[in-house]
Amino acid sequence: MRLQEIIGIVREYFFLALIVVTVLGIIFFIGYFIVYRKLFGGKKSLPKKQLLLGGLFTGYVIMVIGVTFLNRGPNFYGMNFSFFSSYLEAWYSFSFRHWQFVILNIFMFVPFGILLPLLHSRFKRALWTIGAALLFTLSIESIQLVTRYGNFVVDDLFNNLLGAIIGYGIIMGFITIKAKGVKRSCLYFSPLFLVVILFGSMFIYYHLKEFGNLSIVSTDRTNMTQATTTIDIQLDDNRTTVPVYMAPSYTKAAADEFVIDFFGKMNLDTSNMEVISYQNEGVYWIRDEISHNIWFRLLDGSYSYKDFSSFDEDRVPKDVDEETIIEELIQFGIHVPQDSLFQKVDTGSYEWAVDKKVIENQLIDGVLGVSYYNDDTVKVIDNHLITYDKVRDVQIKSEQEAYKEISDGKFQHYSENKSIESLHIHKVEVSYLLDSKGYYQPVYAFHSTVDGMKMTIIIAGI
Repeated sequence: MRLQEIIGIVREYFFLALIVVTVLGIIFFIGYFIVYRKLFGGKKSLPKKQLLLGGLFTGYVIMVIGVTFLNRGPNFYGMNFSFFSSYLEAWYSFSFRHWQFVILNIFMFVPFGILLPLLHSRFKRALWTIGAALLFTLSIESIQLVTRYGNFVVDDLFNNLLGAIIGYGIIMGFITIKAKGVKRSCLYFSPLFLVVILFGSMFIYYHLKEFGNLSIVSTDRTNMTQATTTIDIQLDDNRTTVPVYMAPSYTKAAADEFVIDFFGKMNLDTSNMEVISYQNEGVYWIRDEISHNIWFRLLDGSYSYKDFSSFDEDRVPKDVDEETIIEELIQFGIHVPQDSLFQKVDTGSYEWAVDKKVIENQLIDGVLGVSYYNDDTVKVIDNHLITYDKVRDVQIKSEQEAYKEISDGKFQHYSENKSIESLHIHKVEVSYLLDSKGYYQPVYAFHSTVDGMKMTIIIAGI
């Protein structure tokens, strides 16, 4: 989710909260002035400060309900009791999207910790505020689970509670700074300082280390206690040295330039091109009588192109020979490598594949897919055929060490009970995966049959 989308959601539920608080305020004042004061002759005055804080707190609660329930449909369901799994997932993928959910879950409850001690002196005691925050977040997670408007996630409880503690520390730090001095005040601010230091240390460490992280690393373990394992091959227990490669990564400006040049080869006007930017991707639209779209990936320069005239009723895929399509691709600036494996996928759909071909200090790997239509044009291109440059050689785990991680359940396996009954390994090979910094890292690919289904288990090599 992009920052603009988050701001849009906050704005939407801010106005909802404002409307609801206004309506409740009108009802309250009618009840106070007409019913209480006039009909019953009440004399008790209204504390303006508490009314203001009560309105703010009510509005805040409505915004939280809006974000956690109204912002999604009843299609989410599940439970995750794995502590810190969201942090591990964010770390291994190191994507803005994953860190965003962690940080926003903390930030969302900071106002809770700030407002409660101001509403009532009882909540100036940490136990009361933390207890109230725990009850509130537990209620949200439980209702989400029952109504299927969200998942019950232990990390969400922790992050919400942490946010409330930070908010409580901030407000109590300011309240006590005059009465108890700076030292006591700093103690209240310590949760905020600690979180900033921990997150800052993680991000600094990530940016200082040479290679990025691999999203295939599992955040929890697969249950292998009942698994029967068989292997067709003899696993090597010697560590080997293999190259690490670097993808042709792009900056946003370079990606924009590439796309403009790409569209320019088709004589398309890019002056009104719409660009939607994400952390490592960009989506480019030319919306006209015929729309065109490119989804460009910054980390490796791969992209998917579509000419939307392919949806016209009189446009259907057409079979042609390989040479004709190659000539068409040259007009897009695409040159198919020699010795690529060419095959027909479907009517008018073709692909060229290169499997880790080494040429001097470069590695060519991936697949180029193309769809050709009856107006003799290419309308769909999925170009994931990348040329990587060698960085240096690294020593990787032995096959036995990689297999030990499998036997310990340290691999990704998507099933409801996270357990395996049978595992049969047919072969193992060194493959490559793109990491979060654009390096093409060596991994072990165990081609297997898991509980009767074909599956490739990936284990990080470094």
